Amino acid sequence: MSLSPIEALPVEILQDIFVRSLNLDLPLSSPHVGTKLSSTHCYLAACFEYLYTPIGDRIRQSRLQSRIFASRWMTWQFFQIFATKAYEAAGCVCGQHECEKAIWPPDFANPKSMQFSIGHLTRLSYIKCRIPAKLLHGPWTEEKVQFLRYLVCTTSMTVDWADREVRKIALQGKKEAILERNYEAVELFNHNRRLGKAPTIELVRFAVLDGGCDRSIVYDIMASARSWGYRDWDDEALDKWVEQAIAHHNPKGKWLKLKLSELRRHGGFLGPHTGDYSIDGDELVVKHYKACRVGEIRPRFSVRN
Repeated sequence: MSLSPIEALPVEILQDIFVRSLNLDLPLSSPHVGTKLSSTHCYLAACFEYLYTPIGDRIRQSRLQSRIFASRWMTWQFFQIFATKAYEAAGCVCGQHECEKAIWPPDFANPKSMQFSIGHLTRLSYIKCRIPAKLLHGPWTEEKVQFLRYLVCTTSMTVDWADREVRKIALQGKKEAILERNYEAVELFNHNRRLGKAPTIELVRFAVLDGGCDRSIVYDIMASARSWGYRDWDDEALDKWVEQAIAHHNPKGKWLKLKLSELRRHGGFLGPHTGDYSIDGDELVVKHYKACRVGEIRPRFSVRN
């Protein structure tokens, strides 16, 4: 089959057409066109147009932003390239030149370390679209966890809970993180309400009975549920598991019994170190979670050029 006139255009001309129009449907018009437009030059042009500059139509821009993040080429590595190029001239993630409280370079590995405030937010906080489904499920690689954490901490992106399939993926993704014993991924789901409801005794039961009772994960689920006001800690299945674990001299049984006892008391104090023990392969990691400022603040302003 012969190529259409637009498919037959030289790569340079076709890419120039895309950069001038920035029509995200153009790469989808045919495999030939999509291949010719698969370049860092085109990807950055689209990102600068829709992730950096307000176009005057917030609904349309959010829709286009969602498409960009869902694209296969939008990887963690590429996002870091874009973010660095976007704000390196200003020397601060807020995008303002001569910033008195400059945050640079971006701490991609640990965005919580960047000191945001209501008056000093990252320019990325303007991005308000959907978190792509590809970042909501396992396998939970370090790259995927870092990407999701950075987006949650620096943008206003949310899960599309109205989409039944995406909702299913997100709920299953949390369980996959538990089964994979990926503490960092579980922590993200536990402490950020944009990624789902606060955990309950049902999730604790799943982490114990199905997830092998990784103590760091179980403790984090308990602590998060308690911090969000959960108080109903009675569960026959957990009590039965505890009894069986103690009978088989599994130290996790005695530890979990103490944690449940603490939560069931009036006030629900949960001691991070009470009843702890140290065995190779069974160490308790406790992090004192500090919520991401951007995730709490939901900015309502337009970024000026």
